[in-house]
Amino acid sequence: MKTMSPTLLSIALIFGTAVFVSNQPATAQSPPAVPSDELPPGSEVLTRGPVHEAFAKPVTTDPQAPLVVTQQPPDALQEMPPAEKPAGANIVWVPGYWAWDEDRGDFIWVSGCWRNAPPNTYWVPGHWLQLDNGWEWISGFWEPITDQPQQGIEYLPAPPPSFEVAPAGTPPTPDQIWVPGCWYWVDGRYVQRHGYWIAPQVGWVWVPTHFAWTPRGYIFCQGHWDYDLDNRGVLFSPAFLPRDVRIRAGFVFCPGICVDLGMLQVNLFVNPRYNHYCFGDYYDAAYQSAGIYPWYKCQTIHSWYDPLFVYDKWHFGKTDSGWAKRQAQEFKARQRDPDLRPAHTYTELRAQFDRLPAAKRPERPLAESVKVYAASQSTPVRFERIDTAERQQFAVKSTEVRDFRNQRSQWEAPARQPAVAPATHPEPRTEKKVESAPQAVRPGPSAETKPAPEPVSKHTTFVAAAKPAPKEIKPVKSAPAPQVRVTQPEREVVTNPLVTPKPAESRYIAKTAPSAPASENLRASAPARSSGKNPPNQGESNNPPGKDRQK
Repeated sequence: MKTMSPTLLSIALIFGTAVFVSNQPATAQSPPAVPSDELPPGSEVLTRGPVHEAFAKPVTTDPQAPLVVTQQPPDALQEMPPAEKPAGANIVWVPGYWAWDEDRGDFIWVSGCWRNAPPNTYWVPGHWLQLDNGWEWISGFWEPITDQPQQGIEYLPAPPPSFEVAPAGTPPTPDQIWVPGCWYWVDGRYVQRHGYWIAPQVGWVWVPTHFAWTPRGYIFCQGHWDYDLDNRGVLFSPAFLPRDVRIRAGFVFCPGICVDLGMLQVNLFVNPRYNHYCFGDYYDAAYQSAGIYPWYKCQTIHSWYDPLFVYDKWHFGKTDSGWAKRQAQEFKARQRDPDLRPAHTYTELRAQFDRLPAAKRPERPLAESVKVYAASQSTPVRFERIDTAERQQFAVKSTEVRDFRNQRSQWEAPARQPAVAPATHPEPRTEKKVESAPQAVRPGPSAETKPAPEPVSKHTTFVAAAKPAPKEIKPVKSAPAPQVRVTQPEREVVTNPLVTPKPAESRYIAKTAPSAPASENLRASAPARSSGKNPPNQGESNNPPGKDRQK
């Protein structure tokens, strides 16, 4: 917390509780913290919004034009993790970030999360990148830790379109799941790694190989095992904070309301354009028109691959053959009856839970105080309590992540033209298009197929309304991701990645992830070049002809 005058107070905001903390040294004469259930005026703890992308993220098969807004994002909040921490060797605190909320026409804070990091990975945070027509969101991702002295990020030329996203026929045995095909950069060219079937592992979710788009180049995200949702850590609710609170000197934000992970799956949606899951009340038909879909739609709309749904369908399907079908039935029931949907704020959610009759009341609230959640016997997470010094150590790591975010923003910033404009301004872009609705993937004539991208402008800009109603969201056409700058691989060194503690530094032993599927070993040896039968710029295949099944 920043040093202030002894007469001033700084606010540590705990979701649902604003605690006023004196900067004077604690003495016998100092009064205790003033108890209060009041947030700063105008603040709201939200029970709908984006899921922190480090906690869970869908896999977009073909990146689309990123989210662009005309308002400048606020500076990142100073954030302190709560004292309730999940026990485990791989637990890290991933700080929060600002997200654009189209319903409000303003930014909301996506709270930091406790994360049981995927084994042998570090987090590369997303960032807002300034353009000539606004700010666009560039997504974060988990990157494998290599055995090299320095970690690095490689930017690649654009890969060919995705292929074999949907399962190719039926699995060899009922107890298998489909992993989509992907392109690999090998010896200066793209080669195909075809889709394959894999035997799932209890407690582990396979995140398939895919690409992350940036203006500079595509980043190859190697497939990896991640923990199932119950073992990923603790997800906290987002919050809306008034503008004067965001810039208040000495303001420290501490999340205190967490999302029940079982109820999250009941109210889980996907925004493929934004590369985010979102949760809560997105049941109105207008949201699907705007490209926000219930997660089970990944079975028929193949613009993303959903690792969580694929795992749960297998996991719950072992004892409940109708589990997947029931997801659609329950969604339609909540569409018909608004009383079954969760309220939009934590205050309204608590009142709703008490008001509803038993027949309509959910098994548990969607969000709850982390203190109550940690003490509950039903939570799958085992908690420990950490002291102030340990919390501050995690907060220091948050500062390092913000520095890494700023460094990445510099790597991926638009090309400059010093002779034409000052170096502080991005290069002017062409083909700009301004619309009053958010970018989104528009469903095609049939929900059974992925809509084909339409040749529209490189960027679409959000124009913020004062406070638009959710039902006023309008559909917009899909837009392919803009071209990238690199034509050959370029590499940047990561100086200070957010790595998980080593087992020797932790009082808990990390779980060992299963071995990577054998089909992912394509990069170990470059396949021989084909006879040139592939179309120009479509890469090459290391499999016999006839196995491709393009979308």
